[in-house]
Amino acid sequence: MKKIFFPHFEKWMFMLIVFIAIGFYPSYWSKLGETFPVIQHIHAFFMCAWVLMSVAQPYLIVKKKTALHKTIGKWSYALVPLILISGYILIQMRYDRMLLELQQSVAMGTEQYSTAEMLNKVASAQRLGIIFFLMLFLFFSLAIIYRKKMLYHATFMVGAMFTSMDPALDRLVGYWTNRFEIDPNFFTSYGTQLFAMVLLIAIAIYQRSKQQSLIPISIVLSIYAMGFLIADFGGRTAAWQWFAECVLLRN
Repeated sequence: MKKIFFPHFEKWMFMLIVFIAIGFYPSYWSKLGETFPVIQHIHAFFMCAWVLMSVAQPYLIVKKKTALHKTIGKWSYALVPLILISGYILIQMRYDRMLLELQQSVAMGTEQYSTAEMLNKVASAQRLGIIFFLMLFLFFSLAIIYRKKMLYHATFMVGAMFTSMDPALDRLVGYWTNRFEIDPNFFTSYGTQLFAMVLLIAIAIYQRSKQQSLIPISIVLSIYAMGFLIADFGGRTAAWQWFAECVLLRN
């Protein structure tokens, strides 16, 4: 493990729990007494299980509990598909709800949008959810395909784990930005993305120093960079609208 990630990496992974707890506190944990769709609680339960699994797995490797690591890993074959299914349903629900709200606003005359503008706006709002959904699916699939190659498997799993961290931090930044009425700036717009990229680049530098192959971390970096670029610069285009509607079966 020390040849792949930093010393005590398994301990730093506990920060993922902190990020999830704090990041989703304003929008979810603090409002558990309110009415949420049942699917949202189901998805949250599966995500919590995934985060705990993500934290436990590196620790088990360090402690040489390989058999237990493999057993828990097999549970993920069921857990991750459940996360993806529940997450997909949530994204569809958010798309439909936002579209209905915009249609009602236009009907009441409080906002003015053409049908094309409404569809573009709604599709754009789902871009991060769709992108992280696809990245989790891709990284987890690669980790399973390369499960017998430790460097590849571990690196792709970290890529999958980071798909939980960035959305949590993004929600946290958005909450405090709105609460203190902070004007949009470079940090509020790109801070969480840069944080993820810096961590991944640091892993690449460390693996290089240990004379490890840079192929898996380069793949992870490339996919994250592509995802962020699409979210930032392509998420409001007609091409993205078409793609989102195809993914969500809304065209």
